[in-house]
Amino acid sequence: MIQSFSVIVPVMNKEHAILRTLESVEASIQYFYEHYQGEHPVAAEIVVVNEGSSDRTPEIVNEFSRVHPHCKIVNHAKRTSAGTARNMGANAAKGDLLFFCDGDDLYYKEHIYLCYRMLSHDPANAKETSFVLKRDNGDQVINLPDQAVGVVRTAVHMEDEVHPYWKLAIENSVPQNVCVRRECHDFVEGFPEQRVPFNEVTCEDISYQLFLTKFFKLLKINLETVEYIRYPGNMFDRQLKKFQSAPDQYQEDMTPETRELHILRHKIEQEHIAYLFEKLKRLEKTPAFLSLMNWQQVGSDCMNQNNFQAAIPLFEYGLSVEPNNLNARSLLAAAYNNQGSAVRTMGDWRQATLYYQKALELNPAFSKTDLAKVNLNASATLRDQKQYEQALIYLQKALELEPNLPEAIAEVTKLKYYAHVAQRGYQFTQDWFSINIPVWQQQLVRFINIPDLKVLEIGSWEGRSTCWLLDNILTHPSARITCVDTFEGSVEHEVMCEEDAVKTIEQRFDANIAKTGASEKVRKMIGSSQTVLRSLIPNSYNLAYIDGSHVACDVLEDALLTWRLVKVGGVIIFDDYGFQFPEGITEDPPKVAVDAFMTVFGKKVRLLHQGYQVLVEKIAE
Repeated sequence: MIQSFSVIVPVMNKEHAILRTLESVEASIQYFYEHYQGEHPVAAEIVVVNEGSSDRTPEIVNEFSRVHPHCKIVNHAKRTSAGTARNMGANAAKGDLLFFCDGDDLYYKEHIYLCYRMLSHDPANAKETSFVLKRDNGDQVINLPDQAVGVVRTAVHMEDEVHPYWKLAIENSVPQNVCVRRECHDFVEGFPEQRVPFNEVTCEDISYQLFLTKFFKLLKINLETVEYIRYPGNMFDRQLKKFQSAPDQYQEDMTPETRELHILRHKIEQEHIAYLFEKLKRLEKTPAFLSLMNWQQVGSDCMNQNNFQAAIPLFEYGLSVEPNNLNARSLLAAAYNNQGSAVRTMGDWRQATLYYQKALELNPAFSKTDLAKVNLNASATLRDQKQYEQALIYLQKALELEPNLPEAIAEVTKLKYYAHVAQRGYQFTQDWFSINIPVWQQQLVRFINIPDLKVLEIGSWEGRSTCWLLDNILTHPSARITCVDTFEGSVEHEVMCEEDAVKTIEQRFDANIAKTGASEKVRKMIGSSQTVLRSLIPNSYNLAYIDGSHVACDVLEDALLTWRLVKVGGVIIFDDYGFQFPEGITEDPPKVAVDAFMTVFGKKVRLLHQGYQVLVEKIAE
């Protein structure tokens, strides 16, 4: 509810103009009271900021104030800047609405009433949508805004003819035709006060307009309700030639020093806008405040700055007042999705899931691909929370929308595997295995349910690969797998060689194998792979999986010893082909060993797959 307004009048040495200006403001205040029919009283005041005038200005202002008690005076010993003077007046003022009028310009009597009606209008609760504004040149019907606004600007009358381009530019920058809500003025922190460059290039009005319209909804009324007067030597007078020329026909004579000041001004403006965005993050965003904000533009800017948390309440408000605004719906969905990803990176999976679900509930006008990615995000966070069945629902929706989405296709296998692991009750730590499943499903299909199938695994850990092979490949009752536990004495696992740690791994392996229900198919042999492999019967295995070490010399020795154990037609799997040791470790990685093996045995093997793993078929002894 707006219960007061203040008119701030900065003045310095305007003894021949200030009385006329104040009388025009007073006439506008009286017009307001003559036509105001609201249910609550509205207080008015004039705040004159005298900036160290050395002529009769103080006497004239004091006399006016004596006759008009609602006029108060703020005296300043010396001139500062126009922006500082206006801010001083605003700080001293008590009004819910702030008007500005320089000490040599004029208000028309309907100005204050018109601006008040526009800014005090509550579209949600109002019974009227228009009113009649009584003017000397004829009454005029004024349509009230269909949404709350924070700033109103009217048109400006000038006795001199100016080009339409410059008339609009003047109307969008001078302060006397603007009325602003107190909370909007306070948020942008008023006019810029830096003496340089604003004192030199007198653009504090333009900057103030920039700050207000960046964050708040502005209503422009095409009625001339104030007058911008040209006096000899004032800003209007000095720029009259420019204002009367077409913008492409006037070449402004600007010194290099002035150009530098404008560059500095633009820099200060952008720094202040960035500061205001940071301020917006911390500010409590009440519905009343949000109703004034240019929510769509500010929200979009927040999105561009990856400040999704600040964007969400803006778009939420926008959608609440414009429920059929499809763009607002999509922007809010995008903000929810991006904020979900942001909190997910911080490990807050539950909150991330809620954000993704909110995004999907909005049914935004996304492309199928983008909508599929939101479903994929929701699936991933549910997977991280071990809610695999729910995760599969979102993943299947993603694939319905975009069957060829690579991330979703890759996730299907992983998610089904995780669901299976949970259902069987396996206890694993890190997942290094699921990325290999698509390759294994494709290349090992030949071995499924084969009688007397023999598999050799070098480098058993917790039983991930063993359990998968038992569940998917070694399904025939006569199939068997030999697992070489290489922990003891292995360079790869030397950190794990403490007795308790080894025991824990072995216990986890045994417990997981027991849960397969096929423990009788597994023979575990503990010891160095180079020792164990020499004890095995040659030409016995259909499949061998080498994952005993990351050190190239060990991998190569395992490969050479395994070669004699695998039948012709059998498959050898080399893991960690893409592994690289951290900087500072001088050991050669597995790739060196695999490449050397392929160089020597290249004519006796057929390459089946090369990626992070390498799979080869033995085609000759």
